[in-house]
Amino acid sequence: MKKRVNRWIVMIAAVCSMLLFPVMTGYAADGTLMLSDPAGNVGEEIAMTIRIDGGGQPIGDVTATLTYDPAMLEFVSGTSIEGGGGTLTLSASGTGAEPEMVFNLLFRGLAEGATTVQVTESTAYLFSDEILNLSAGQSTVTVGAGDGTAASAEPTERVTGQESIEIGGQYYAIYENFTDALIPAGFSRTTAQYAGTEHSAIQQDSSGKVIFFMVAGDSDPIMALYNESDSTFIRAERVDVSEFFYILVLASGDGSSLPEEFYETTLSLHDVNFPAWQNMDSMDFYLVYALSSGGTEGFYQYDLVDSTYQRYVASESTPSEEPEEKEDDSLLGKIEGIISGNLIIIGAAAAAVVLILFIVIIVLCVKLGRRNAELDDIYAGDEDDDRPNVRKSSRKQFVGYDDDDEDEEDDFMEDDFDDAGYEDDYGDEYYEDDDEYDDDYEDEEDMKEYVPGKSSSKKNDSYDDIDFIDV
Repeated sequence: MKKRVNRWIVMIAAVCSMLLFPVMTGYAADGTLMLSDPAGNVGEEIAMTIRIDGGGQPIGDVTATLTYDPAMLEFVSGTSIEGGGGTLTLSASGTGAEPEMVFNLLFRGLAEGATTVQVTESTAYLFSDEILNLSAGQSTVTVGAGDGTAASAEPTERVTGQESIEIGGQYYAIYENFTDALIPAGFSRTTAQYAGTEHSAIQQDSSGKVIFFMVAGDSDPIMALYNESDSTFIRAERVDVSEFFYILVLASGDGSSLPEEFYETTLSLHDVNFPAWQNMDSMDFYLVYALSSGGTEGFYQYDLVDSTYQRYVASESTPSEEPEEKEDDSLLGKIEGIISGNLIIIGAAAAAVVLILFIVIIVLCVKLGRRNAELDDIYAGDEDDDRPNVRKSSRKQFVGYDDDDEDEEDDFMEDDFDDAGYEDDYGDEYYEDDDEYDDDYEDEEDMKEYVPGKSSSKKNDSYDDIDFIDV
């Protein structure tokens, strides 16, 4: 019984522990960080792809350090990558939906030969805050001889003659010989007319929008949305939202249709100011006008804290037109208000109550186990006490007892009874008295059979003169 009680105590403690303290199992997942092996010529841009695989699980934060030979390669630009002089730093955060992240990196070839770009350090986590171990690799970049021009000297055919195009207060030239590495997903090469001349451009497959690449001096190429109807350009900046989705933030947009709480301002993206509308009721949110990778053009909401973008749809009714919620002054409404305003305190109190009950249950179980153990010891001691051995009473225990003597005694008594003549005298006397009793009984029966007013032959003659009264 003691073992059974101890087993129940252990079971109750285990169940309470499972309810109060759920077990969180953490582990480290394995992933890969892979680099492509590009090739190019001296003076040309060489595109490299960096791919991080989370092993089928959403990726969270990623930080990596890359090194390269600055005498062979010159860093031009990269997605979520900064640095130069032989060292680059990649830093990015996932949105919880990407099991794989892809980054684009542009180098310019400086000298002929083969060189390596390798990952010297990396730290990565899954979106669930679990450690992601990355097996880092390295890339081999092959740089060809090229045409012998200096890296800083740009070919003259990339500029549209002597013309200059003003975009946002700065003058640009059309970049003609761009590489495929600059073409975003969902776009393809095309040609478009500007100022009566055909120029290289890209066109979005879903919307048909045309984009030109522009350059200014030795700066990196930029993208500009081309409006063929009036031959104007709008500055565009690519922002990767996820692995398979990006938006092109445009330096345009009309905020007249936005709710009153949005105030027009500017938002800096990659050191370029774009028009934006800030929510005055929630200062961490901005609206920007953009073209998505799927061809949707409109407003997108930018979260300054999380650095995320989401498509925004303006409500038809302004906040002033929305009906105000009436405050419930009833007792139930006041109780609901108190509960909703003190959820944390109530939750903490409930947790404390549950913890106290858990402790009380454990204490009671321990006391019950000790009590049962004491009772078991008491009962065990009583059962071991010496008790007197009681034999069933029997005449055989008397000294000199003999069954034959008993039978002889019974015969003796019976013979003495017969010899004394007690039975004959008693029987004769008894039967004589019985005869007298029978005569009296017959007389009494005759009297009972007489019925007044009726004649009977059995009545006694001594009763002829007796008058009976009916009662």
